[in-house]
Amino acid sequence: MALPCLAVALLAAGRSTRFGTADKLAADLGGRALIVWAAKAGRTVEAAHHLLVAPAGVDWGSHAPGYRLVVNYRPEAGMAHSLGLAARAAQDVGASAMLVLLADMPFVTGKHLDAVLGRFATDRASAVFSCSPDGVAQPPALFPARAFGDLQALKGDRGARGLATGAALVSADARLLLDIDTPDDLARARAMVANTESKAPD
Repeated sequence: MALPCLAVALLAAGRSTRFGTADKLAADLGGRALIVWAAKAGRTVEAAHHLLVAPAGVDWGSHAPGYRLVVNYRPEAGMAHSLGLAARAAQDVGASAMLVLLADMPFVTGKHLDAVLGRFATDRASAVFSCSPDGVAQPPALFPARAFGDLQALKGDRGARGLATGAALVSADARLLLDIDTPDDLARARAMVANTESKAPD
């Protein structure tokens, strides 16, 4: 599903305080840096612009080819600041909508992103969020251009969840929406990858 003048924004500027001192997005998962998984999923989407929001001094270019860097000089300002920067960049290039992905969600699939885009094309809702089995609205999420101002006005670490009221929801299983916040989460993800690989046909 393609939308005219769509921007895809990959957010990679979190402080990862629950992960410890190691660089979370560079951590190995299945032989690739963690960020590579989400970056590849985002590149399956046909979009006019692919944006990567990352801190100053961090070069993710080799892990996220095809993305244009949007520098977040204030990662301590929380998720909302990254969202605002992405929305401003999307607004500046005249995007009609913005699809937001998180760099620490490795198992999001192109099929799911296509479902999010398709739901927006059908409903023209105020926004489209993914929905976990426990009913929580979360990224990946899609916002029309009319929501860019609201995204830029957000504050803190809550992200865009406050904009989910009245949004359309696309269900996904818990594995697909797993985000890596702690070393235990990463260990779980590695076990899931190993299990999948062991079941692959020879």
